[in-house]
Amino acid sequence: MNPERFDLNVSVVSAEGQLTLAVAVLSYLLSLPAKNQESRLFASFILAGCLFFATDMFHNLVVYHPFRWVSTALSNIILGIMHLIFVWFAYQSGGNSYKRESILSFLFLSLLVWGPYFFLDIGTRNIYSGLGHLIGVVWIAGVYGRKARYSEKEASRPSPTSKMLKGFQKWAFINILIWGVTLYNPMAILMGLPPFTLWYYVVHPLNFIQITYATIVFLNYTPQPTSFQAKVVGLVLCPLLIILALTPFLLRSLIVDLPNFALVNHQMVVAFLILIPLTNLAVIVGLPRFLRSNLLSPLNHILEGVRQVDAGNLTVQVPVSVNDEVGKLARQFNIMTDSLDRYSREMEALVAKRTIQLQHSLDTLNTTQAQLIQKEKMASLGELTAGIAHEIQNPLNFVNNFAEVSAELAEELAQTVSAGDISASTALSSDLRENMGYIVENGQRASSIVRSMLEHSRSSTGERRPTDLNELADEYLRLTYHGLRRSGQDADFQVQLCTQFEEGLEPVMVAPQDIGRVLLNLYNNAFYAVQQKQRQIQKTVMAGVGEEAEAPYQPTVWVSTRQVNGSVELSIRDNGVGIPEAIRDKIFQPFFTTKPTGEGTGLGLSLSYDIITKGHGGEMVVDTKPDYSTELIIRIPLESYP
Repeated sequence: MNPERFDLNVSVVSAEGQLTLAVAVLSYLLSLPAKNQESRLFASFILAGCLFFATDMFHNLVVYHPFRWVSTALSNIILGIMHLIFVWFAYQSGGNSYKRESILSFLFLSLLVWGPYFFLDIGTRNIYSGLGHLIGVVWIAGVYGRKARYSEKEASRPSPTSKMLKGFQKWAFINILIWGVTLYNPMAILMGLPPFTLWYYVVHPLNFIQITYATIVFLNYTPQPTSFQAKVVGLVLCPLLIILALTPFLLRSLIVDLPNFALVNHQMVVAFLILIPLTNLAVIVGLPRFLRSNLLSPLNHILEGVRQVDAGNLTVQVPVSVNDEVGKLARQFNIMTDSLDRYSREMEALVAKRTIQLQHSLDTLNTTQAQLIQKEKMASLGELTAGIAHEIQNPLNFVNNFAEVSAELAEELAQTVSAGDISASTALSSDLRENMGYIVENGQRASSIVRSMLEHSRSSTGERRPTDLNELADEYLRLTYHGLRRSGQDADFQVQLCTQFEEGLEPVMVAPQDIGRVLLNLYNNAFYAVQQKQRQIQKTVMAGVGEEAEAPYQPTVWVSTRQVNGSVELSIRDNGVGIPEAIRDKIFQPFFTTKPTGEGTGLGLSLSYDIITKGHGGEMVVDTKPDYSTELIIRIPLESYP
């Protein structure tokens, strides 16, 4: 090497160490897949750092003046580019919510960094450009701080984005320290302060630290997949390169007094210039192999075992290839899978046992439910039978009475015929024929009632046919009312029945037997409600707690029909006790009843609701005022429901 143009010195070793670390980081960043804008900006910053350290190495190596001028100019240009990338990266990290500010800051800081080279002389432009760099990194630290606070406020807690921004803010603080130490000596000369002769012992380690720290923060929070192995290699490589880069400075201070200092220094620098790339190669190639065989491979076996456990394979066992903490973890994983497998088998046996018990309980519940439904049907049938008996009683009374009278007339007719009284015989014969006509008429009426009731009371086949809802509602209203009075519960009970059926109501496609059951349930509930209210009023008056109202209470049930919006609407309203608001949403639930034990199964409204909504595609709604009235409204579509 020509000593007139080049010089091997310790600063060259430090620059080579920093270049080596930056190249290793850049190589890894470029290997990452699917790079986003932040990744490209960070890689661009590290690339500019590689160019700067290469230029710095050349600058420290060169003695010939024209070459040093070129290297100095290149260093300043690359530093300016790095600074502007740093600024733009700060605004883009975690999203740019300050777009106008980022552009203005970019232009202003560009002027601070490069302006002195256009407007100031050679002696002062480096100082003012350095001050521009210092102001820029201070501004960048502030930008990261503001964005971190905004991110925490938006998420109401520390988030990965806010942690990343705070990490980059610390990176900016390291750069502030670097520029502060770098500018101290030229500023001290201007102000007459003592220089800091060992400044390179601070700046060079900080350069290593800031590259490594920024890379770790970026890799920890980037959405791209990264490698734990690369992070470990970086953490080992950084302190190793710091030691190798600073050792020549320490050794130089020890050999400076030797008579052959120049030769020893030259040999030392050459040795370290060769040692740094060899060490870097050994760490990058050898350490990953060691990590793969002793850490990553056993961990991958455990990770694959976890995946299989997640997929349901509880019998998986991972190989124990090392006898350290990772080996202990593998053994514990195998113990855990054994325990899980044993516990799973025990739970399967327990679940099978519980399933049998639950099935038995379900069968018992279904049997009980069927019995209750049958009881509800039998109760309804009993009430219907009582109503039928009342309806048939009238024509049967006529038949019996006219039959007795006819028997007497027949006896008289026989006597008059024996006596030869033709005129009397003719009159008696006429009366007898009239009585027989009454008997036939009332017999046919009773027969019609029986046929109609048999038709309504037989089991439902689900067959739908056009039905006059007015006639059906009126018929079941009378039957239910008379059935209630004839049941023996309260023979003196009187209810005012008010009907308002719309004339010309179109027939509805329904199953008459099912709708009849619904009407029977709703009418019974209405009569029960007014009966309960009447009893409450009577008890209150008899106890002397209250006074009778001016108008005595008249139990009333209103039934009305109307056609509206393509549906037939049937309303059943009573002025009874009403339904409390607390249980209003429960009245259609199976087995829910407000009646005392033994008086109701709680299935009437539930079955009615299912018949209307599921069986006929209609709806049933309730409107109630506690202690005043209850209205149940049924709406059935006019068109045939499939």
